[in-house]
Amino acid sequence: MKRKSIIGLSVFIIVGLGLSELSSAADEKQKDLKIINKIITIDSEGTRPVTLTSQPGTTIIWVNNSRFPIEILFLDKQVTLSCGSPVNFFIGEDKTYESNKIPSGGTASLCFMEAGTYDYKVKSSQTFYTGRIQKGEKGTVIIK
Repeated sequence: MKRKSIIGLSVFIIVGLGLSELSSAADEKQKDLKIINKIITIDSEGTRPVTLTSQPGTTIIWVNNSRFPIEILFLDKQVTLSCGSPVNFFIGEDKTYESNKIPSGGTASLCFMEAGTYDYKVKSSQTFYTGRIQKGEKGTVIIK
């Protein structure tokens, strides 16, 4: 009986030490992690900035300051990998991120992990709203 208790206590201590080392490693990694957020605004005048350059791990936040719903449509290079939890984006049938409709005053965000040039188009809702974004309004996210 004593032997089982000693073995059980030994295993508990060894596992506990291993977990604390893992926890320490995770804490160290967290210290190295930089949180970078960049904002793109969209309104009746267009997309600002038109081109945004950053590094992997950057979360891009689109802010819809127009009076109607919009969607973000990636053109050539598609986003297939994201960090964090995307807001108003989902993984489509082709396994790439697609935007939901972003309501007026709403936001959408996506964290870019892979280097590349991501061209996108802002598509306005096909409704009767006035002050639409000009047809073909485009932007670019460059991740280096």
